Amino acid sequence: MILLQLFLSFVKIGFLGFGGGMAILPMIYQEISEFSDMTQAEFANLVAVSQATPGPIAVNAATYVGYQEAGFLGSLVATVGVSIPALLLVVITVKLLTAFKESPVVKGAMMGIRPAAVGLVASAVVFIAIGTIFTAPLSSIRDVNSAAASLNFTAIAIATVTFFLAVKFKLSPIKLILAMGVLGAVVLS
Repeated sequence: MILLQLFLSFVKIGFLGFGGGMAILPMIYQEISEFSDMTQAEFANLVAVSQATPGPIAVNAATYVGYQEAGFLGSLVATVGVSIPALLLVVITVKLLTAFKESPVVKGAMMGIRPAAVGLVASAVVFIAIGTIFTAPLSSIRDVNSAAASLNFTAIAIATVTFFLAVKFKLSPIKLILAMGVLGAVVLS
């Protein structure tokens, strides 16, 4: 039963997850919360692993969730589930866009999709940031003092330094992830 749930959940994510990996992270979390007891902190770990390993985030997340829920077979089923819709949609979309590339409707749709993708990525940033910078669930934070007490200042510092190095020096994301992983291991161990 769990294999079918994994497959159907990730097929749904594959068909409805527009905007790329980061943009669909909240959808992945919402979908898997129906059959998994993964916390936001565990999901933030999933995102970190998915970012640090080669490949699309959705595929890496599907593989991770599938393995966690049902071992190797679960990872295979979830990965195939999330990949099949993308393959089908890309083939169909390329054929249609090629045929109608000069259409004002197609041009307008593309102009509307870009800002929507930005909004989805921003929502993913907020979702992951909450699970990373707060040590307590948001539902337990009642006032400014409890919010301040639950802040993870090490995580905030690492995120700030990473952002600064990425923007100012255009450092490779791989180098930044590895460097911050080493820094986190040294500082937090």
